[in-house]
Amino acid sequence: MKSYFAYGSNMGNHQMAQRCPDNRKLGHARLPGFRWIISTGGCATIVESPGEEVEGVLFEISESDERSLDRHEGVTLGTYRKVELPVLHGGRVVPALVYVDPVTTEGQVRQEYIARINAALDDAGLSDAYIARQVRKFIPA
Repeated sequence: MKSYFAYGSNMGNHQMAQRCPDNRKLGHARLPGFRWIISTGGCATIVESPGEEVEGVLFEISESDERSLDRHEGVTLGTYRKVELPVLHGGRVVPALVYVDPVTTEGQVRQEYIARINAALDDAGLSDAYIARQVRKFIPA
């Protein structure tokens, strides 16, 4: 099993159950040194930003779950790339798989993505302050 840090629509219980049936949700986690944006592709990504942090959900996923995420995130097409980053979970640092859009220019959210992100936010239990500061700039409630 591998640790996976979700910060976008994959934080949603329903979406993760469909994409990664072997997943085990470990709970809230934070990624220091980054901030959350919507890229010009219309979906969430993270960009380096000292002093900021991204909140998300840490999962354990199987190899088949990872292959499924690779397909959904468009890894072979270059839509997202896979990186390993240190996240904070339960008072310790955990190396986690993270999908990152190579495009770091801010853009407008795709309309169909709004409902998926808001559902994921409901499931994730992120802090209201974080959502207000980073997410609501791009995603209406």
